[in-house]
Amino acid sequence: MALTRIIPAKSLAETAADQIRDAILSGTFRLGEKISEDRVVEMLGVSRTPIRDAMALLTHEGLVVVRPKRGTFVFETSPDDIKAICTYREIIETQGVRVALHVARDAYLAELSSIVAKMQSALDGDDADAYGRLDTRFHNAAFDHCGNSYLRDANALVTGRIAALRANITAPYAARRAESFQEHKMMTSLLPEGRMDDFDTLLRCHIARTETVYSRALADGHLGGNITMVEGQR
Repeated sequence: MALTRIIPAKSLAETAADQIRDAILSGTFRLGEKISEDRVVEMLGVSRTPIRDAMALLTHEGLVVVRPKRGTFVFETSPDDIKAICTYREIIETQGVRVALHVARDAYLAELSSIVAKMQSALDGDDADAYGRLDTRFHNAAFDHCGNSYLRDANALVTGRIAALRANITAPYAARRAESFQEHKMMTSLLPEGRMDDFDTLLRCHIARTETVYSRALADGHLGGNITMVEGQR
């Protein structure tokens, strides 16, 4: 009889972290919002220990901040932090794309085309949550195909924060999603043609818009709030 690899079941802490992370990345928990431990315990039906272990995992990912005697909060950001994230993204994404094209060109380009088609459907259906998740998949695709664990780890340092920022600062603006989609389409068309200089210019412009949209979202009051998790919501 052939033996097959055993896939370990996720711990309660990992399962809880998945749900809390999803709530942050979808915008259910807003930037800077306090996450009530009592509420999460009640909603997930587990004890405090796995919830606290889950928060430790999310702290390591930079998604939550534990403040002594005050509680656990979704991370907050600032104009300087946004600028630093944008610069970081420009550096690692331009290189990640080049490595993915070298290592797994056909598979990488095929995935981008598939994601863009799904983005069109999400845009047509005015599904901001689905669009944001696909946006994250688009930018992570290079690191999924690059075959370099160091590049993947470098991207993992910020991918959660970036996804949460998309949910908080892009989702409220349908016009920005439409503009974003056109940029993704153009980037996808430039890569097969080998127009890397044009791709780099467009990617930098695309990433830099985060700073502009952040300023608008801050002014419009879309950053923060007192939203709580409701039954059935993840």
